[in-house]
Amino acid sequence: MKKISISLTPELHSAIIRAAMDNDVKVSRIISEYLKEHPMIKKYVEEIRAEPDAGVFAVNPKQIHSKSKNEITVSS
Repeated sequence: MKKISISLTPELHSAIIRAAMDNDVKVSRIISEYLKEHPMIKKYVEEIRAEPDAGVFAVNPKQIHSKSKNEITVSS
């Protein structure tokens, strides 16, 4: 998790606090859940998850060594 600081209108702040109290969760959880449900944020999260530069399939190009035309090894 990353910690951020945001500015809110008093009405929005009160509404978020009320939602957190009604659901017995922290304010940060309410904000995170509502952001995750927003269509625009959902789209960007899906794009980020689909990017090949993160996860198991990512390989640093500097770690790829070619021994011959047909053989490639990856150093760890």
